[in-house]
Amino acid sequence: MPDYSFLTLSPPEFEDLTRSLLQKQLNLTLESFTSGRDNGIDLRYTKSNRNDLIIQCKRYNEFKTLISNLRKEVSKVKKLNPKRYILTTSVGLTPNQKEEIKNIFYPYLKTTMDIFGRDDLNNLIGLFPEIEKQNFKLWLSSTNILEKFLHNRIVNQSIFEVDKIEETLKIYVENESYYLSLNIIKENRYVIISGIPGIGKTTLARILVYYFLSNGFEEFIYISDSIKEGYDMYKDGVKQIFLFDDFLGRNFLEKKLSNNEEKRIIQLIERVNKSNDKILLLTTREYILAQAKQQYDIFENPSLEFAKCIIDLSQYTKIVRAKILYNHIYFSSIPQEYINNLLKNKNYNLIIQHKNYNPRIIQTITNKDIWKTIAPNTFFRSILKYFDYPESIWKHVFENQISNLSQCILGILMTVGTPIYLSDLKLSISNFAKKHSAKYGIKYSELELKKSLRELENTFIITKANTRDEIIVEYQNPSVQDFLVHYFREIPDFIINIIEGAVFFNQLFDIFTTSETEKIHKIFTGNKNTITLTKDLNDSILKKLLLDYHSLNYPNLPPYEKSIKEKWIYLTNSEYYKLEKILEYFPIDIYPQIKDFTSKIFSLLITPQNLLGNDFDRYINLLIIFKDEYILDKSKVISNYFSKISELNQVIQFKRFKEIFNEEYLEFIEKSEDFIEKLQELIYNEAYDAENDEDSLENTLRGIEGVAREFGIDYYDARAIIKAKIEKTKKLNKIIEKEPLKIDIDYSERNILYNKDIENIINDIFDSLSNISLRE
Repeated sequence: MPDYSFLTLSPPEFEDLTRSLLQKQLNLTLESFTSGRDNGIDLRYTKSNRNDLIIQCKRYNEFKTLISNLRKEVSKVKKLNPKRYILTTSVGLTPNQKEEIKNIFYPYLKTTMDIFGRDDLNNLIGLFPEIEKQNFKLWLSSTNILEKFLHNRIVNQSIFEVDKIEETLKIYVENESYYLSLNIIKENRYVIISGIPGIGKTTLARILVYYFLSNGFEEFIYISDSIKEGYDMYKDGVKQIFLFDDFLGRNFLEKKLSNNEEKRIIQLIERVNKSNDKILLLTTREYILAQAKQQYDIFENPSLEFAKCIIDLSQYTKIVRAKILYNHIYFSSIPQEYINNLLKNKNYNLIIQHKNYNPRIIQTITNKDIWKTIAPNTFFRSILKYFDYPESIWKHVFENQISNLSQCILGILMTVGTPIYLSDLKLSISNFAKKHSAKYGIKYSELELKKSLRELENTFIITKANTRDEIIVEYQNPSVQDFLVHYFREIPDFIINIIEGAVFFNQLFDIFTTSETEKIHKIFTGNKNTITLTKDLNDSILKKLLLDYHSLNYPNLPPYEKSIKEKWIYLTNSEYYKLEKILEYFPIDIYPQIKDFTSKIFSLLITPQNLLGNDFDRYINLLIIFKDEYILDKSKVISNYFSKISELNQVIQFKRFKEIFNEEYLEFIEKSEDFIEKLQELIYNEAYDAENDEDSLENTLRGIEGVAREFGIDYYDARAIIKAKIEKTKKLNKIIEKEPLKIDIDYSERNILYNKDIENIINDIFDSLSNISLRE
């Protein structure tokens, strides 16, 4: 006979199990009601207007707690006046205890046969094994399964201690990814579970391990560092489960996979795929897997895609989200007065529907170290604040769980920005440490840096490798930067020290605003998380600029790679950009020393050189400011500028010379031998390279027409190319329109009804939290 305690089930889950078992046992269809609105009814059967059968379900651990609660239920049962009353409970009962309960509810509870204690429910489960299979949280918590963890060798045993297994089972909620993973494993015998941080990859992997251990697998091997551990533990003829959690992330921190690790990973996957008694589970962040494919051709194996389960929020329906929140609350130690604040006005709905919903945030909130710092009457508002501003969660970790060096690294990262090559970040950190190690109690070395990076990895930062084996550091979540700016805004002395030790130009500008630029930043960039320059900060930046300008460049930010989802911005060490940025923050009419300083620098750049991207615009802007400061060869400036043009849109900036040096500009257009020829080439290239999108093509055509008419250029061929692309695009769109998707159901009406049902279901779930004070 099974021997379940039922304590891994929440009250609604225990009630659902009871309903399934009693419907089979009594051969009846039972109505289900919720704990918070039942008035003494959890389940009911009725043939008329009166209550023929009332059932109550009580999930407790001890008889003392159970009997105390039952005495409070007597008046409700009398009012209901049922013909028959049945009680089910997770508490194991003696004959005397059953008799005591019967006497409390007599004459409604006529016999102890209508009292189903833990042993009775286990007996019913033995009689109806199909119900046991339907309740996976039940059989996954079996003592037989847990014993397998105790008696089998597991690499890094602490990761899968029994208490952690039980906690995982309590809070886990079935969702589509669970069944998708099982199907993938059925076909391939392995699965790669990927997704964003905090979404539940490791939790799903653990649940799958429990599932297979409960279905005949004998050994579980947790691979903690290298795939070599999997090979070492591999035993032919033994049913084994292997889990390699974050199988790429750890190794990428070391710049590259060692000892042909990538080939050995694929070889183990292929070996497991061909086996009859092995299962391999791998978890990784989705962008890490994308990077691995860039770096190692072997990961481009098409079979990997078919065996990949991506967890995303679309697989978390509203009900799944509700159950995740409910389970975390119920199985936490959060007091009733806090929970009541969450239940008030159905506040929980705002969390379930929140755009930043993430299980890891919920897990953090239900941590005792977090909620105990909040007043009960502000509990919900505080939770909502965490979801509105996830960065506030980082404060506790920052102040209590990382070293001084790690704190300083994050401060430096705040100013230098991400993504950044690890080599550039090291340069920033070492320069800061040289100047301020004693003040901040830090010791800098390669070993200490490595420790800090490991400490910060998966909490504040993530690391990835590009195709050249270069490590790139990014924030784990954009909210980290927001938190750091808010935090260090109140520590100006630390910011001044960062400025003094800066090695990159952008450390002096990116997070700062002046009173003049603050409004611009907030309105046009949406950047509310900046630090307004005080006089001291302002003076520090000016001093640094005047002293070290020529050694301050931008870090070599990674270029955008089309195959990577993250759009990385590519910046160059443009002198024109640097001058423009300085003048934006320090207007020359206010800072005469800046006027002299920047004028001297621009005098060395007056002949256009290395113009890239927006430099064409920047150069003209700077020329307008400083043109009267020098004696210029205007014709040479115009000719040199035009020679750098490689795209049609840059011609628009070139036309501005007409307002600056009109005479020389007109002369250049008239006498330049290759002017018209180059424009014709630019126009043709623009048409040839235009994207096959109708709106983009129309815009491109208008741009070509504008330049061609301005300078009297024939653009017939270019227009023909664009028109042909437009016609082709229109034909493709018409083909798509002729074959619309066939949908037999009116989803607009169906969703309204379905959402109404969902709302009731969610309210029912949370109603049971209204009396949680007696939970075990």
